Amino acid sequence: MSQTKQQPRLGPILGATLVTDNLSRLVSAYCQQLGFQVQYQGQVSQALADLWQAPACVGCSMLILAAASGDAWLRVIERTDIQPVTPLKRQGWMALEVNVADVDAIRRNLSTDDFAVIGEPAYLQISDAIKAMQLIGPAGEVSYLTEVQRPVPPFQLPQTDSYTASLFIPVLAVPDRQQAVDFYQQLNQAEPALVFDTKITVLNKAWQRPIEQQYPVATLQLAGNCLFEIDQLPEAEPLYYPAGQLPSGIAMISCFTRELDSIANRMGARIHALDDPYYPGSRAILLKGTAGELIELVQV
Repeated sequence: MSQTKQQPRLGPILGATLVTDNLSRLVSAYCQQLGFQVQYQGQVSQALADLWQAPACVGCSMLILAAASGDAWLRVIERTDIQPVTPLKRQGWMALEVNVADVDAIRRNLSTDDFAVIGEPAYLQISDAIKAMQLIGPAGEVSYLTEVQRPVPPFQLPQTDSYTASLFIPVLAVPDRQQAVDFYQQLNQAEPALVFDTKITVLNKAWQRPIEQQYPVATLQLAGNCLFEIDQLPEAEPLYYPAGQLPSGIAMISCFTRELDSIANRMGARIHALDDPYYPGSRAILLKGTAGELIELVQV
C-alpha cells in the first residue's frame, strides 16, 4: 500500500521586507521599471515592532507594493541610519526570485539607472524551461526575475501571464547547508530537501571565481508552488545588525503556515495578534534561522 505524501506545513510565501535608506527612490524604481503599484502607505506600528523585537523601527515610514499581477508581497521600510548591504557577500536572505511572464521584455524596458544588471537573461543549468536574469536593486537587494516556460518536475513552480508576479523562491546564504536544511525541514515536515551542487554564475562573478565553479545547494518544496533555496556560502560575512533594529536590504521573509500553533509551541515562539494590511491572517510568529535570518510565519 502506498503512503500518502505529507503536505508541506509552510507556504506559500507571503512576501519579503526590504529596509532602505531611500524609500522614494526604491518605490519609484519598482513602480516605473517593474510594474509595481503602491497598495498601502503608513508607519511601523508598535505591534509590528514588538513582533520583530525591533523597537527602533516604531514610526518608520512603511509601504506595501503590489506586483503587476496584483500580488502585494513587497513591504519596504525606511531607516536613514542603516549600513548598506554588499550584495551576494552577506549571509542570511541573499536574493528574491520573482515570477515574470517575459524576462526578455523586462530587460528591453529596464533602465539601468535604477537596477544594476548582474546577469543577462539566460536559461538555467538545471533546466531549459527556466529563463532568468539577475538584478541589484536600490536597497542592495538581489532579484532573480524568472520566467518558467513549462512544468519542471520534480519542482513545483508557478507560471504567470503578468509582467511581474509573486515572490516564489527566497534564496538563503548559510555557513552550513545541512544545518539550515535540518532547521527548515523541522518546520516544513514534508518531502526531504533536494541536495545537490550547481553552478551559480552571479556568485562566481561576485566572488571572482572560475565561471564553472559549483556550490552546495538545497531546495525545500513548500505549498503554493514555492521553494526555499539554501546556498552554502561560509565565506560570506555573518549577518549583523544593531539590537532593536532590522537588517538592511532583505530584512526578512514572510511565509504562510496552517500549523502556527504547533510550530510556535515546538519552537518556543510567542504568537502575536496583528491588525495590519500586509497580513491576510491576524496571527504571526518570528523565528531566527541558522544564519541569523529572520522569518515570519503567518497563520493562513
